[in-house]
Parts: sequence; structure tokens; C-alpha cells
Amino acid sequence: MNIRILDKRQIIDHICILVYSIYINVYKISADINAPYSRDQKGAFMDRRIQRTRNSLFSAFIELRAVKPVEKITVKELTEKANISKQTFYLHFQDIYDLSEYLENDALQSLIGDIPNPEYMLTNPAEASRQLCNAFINQGHLFSILFPDDSRSYGVLTNKLDALIKEKIYDERPEFRDDLSKNVEVSMFVQGCAYTLLKYKDQDVAKVIDTLAGIIERAVRE
Repeated sequence: MNIRILDKRQIIDHICILVYSIYINVYKISADINAPYSRDQKGAFMDRRIQRTRNSLFSAFIELRAVKPVEKITVKELTEKANISKQTFYLHFQDIYDLSEYLENDALQSLIGDIPNPEYMLTNPAEASRQLCNAFINQGHLFSILFPDDSRSYGVLTNKLDALIKEKIYDERPEFRDDLSKNVEVSMFVQGCAYTLLKYKDQDVAKVIDTLAGIIERAVRE
């Protein structure tokens, strides 16, 4: 029987992951008995070595994603650039697509956090279009790397953004959650604004935003 000998770094990584897994399970149990930790408290408990490993993976992935599509990135290539073992990578993510989705979701949550009033999409859509477009702009170059100019990225971006914004709105206005007309309205608004801004992001962005807001304002008046 072949016995694989782990080096010191791999042993430490395995121990860190085990400790972190135990912590997460304890946290979930605590949450179930109404004693939840805040997000900041959870972050404070996260093992620094695990976070350093993940940050190395994130940086390496962004570098590679900037020059090639996600399907062309291999775990071998990524781990060599991040200077970690393939075994360590699989302790954190199932595959390259799992890592990509994690970063996409994190970027989208950041975008949602930059929209001051998501509920305006139902009450003041012209202003909401400005807020949504400005939130896109605030994400900077990283966002354009994760969601480049191709049909797959546009589809992933607009569909995920649509779902996340609806959750944000319906948390505040639960009576609209099952309202078909409101769901259609938000989908049309989010996907239309997002697609249009991304399509013309290399043009005069301020003019693009003003044009979008003007079209929406006229449509609402009529």
C-alpha cells in the first residue's frame, strides 16, 4: 500500500482547515440558539494562514483571468502562480469554476452594497438607474476582469444581479415578492440598465447614464 507523506506546509494547512471547519460548525450551532456572531467577529476568528492562502489564490486567479477565459485556467497553473499545492487548493474550492463563482458573488455583493436605495427601482426608477450605474462604476477594473465583454459573462452578471437586487428589495417590501408584475418590472430595469451600461462603458459614461435615466423618466411619465 502506498502511503503519501505530506510535507510540513501541507500538514499545517490541513490542521488549519480542520480548525476552521470546527469553528464554522460551532458558529452554526450558536446561530441556531439565537447567539449569532457578527460578520466582523467571524472575520476576527478566521485563521490568518487560511486567509493568506485564499488571498494568494484570489490574486493569482485575477492575474490569470485578466488575460484568459476561465475555462482556459488550470488548477496546476493557478497553484503554481499562487505558490501553493494543488492539495491545498482543493481544501478551499472544488474547482476553478467554484473559485470564479465565489469571486463573482463577492463582487456582486459589493456592487449591491454601493446602491443606496434599491427600493427606488419600484418608486423612483430614474434615480435608481443612476444609483445602479454609479455602483457599477465604483467597482473599477476588477469587475471588468470578472465580467468581461462576452455573452456568458453578461448573462451570469445580469441574472445574478437581478436575483440579488430582488432579494434586497423584497426584504424591505415583502408584499411584492410574489407579485409577477413587480418581478417583471425589476428584471427589465436591472438587466436593461446593466446591459446598456456595460455595452457603452467605453463611451461617455456620464452621457450614457443621463440618457438611460431620461428614457426611464419619460417612460414612467407616459
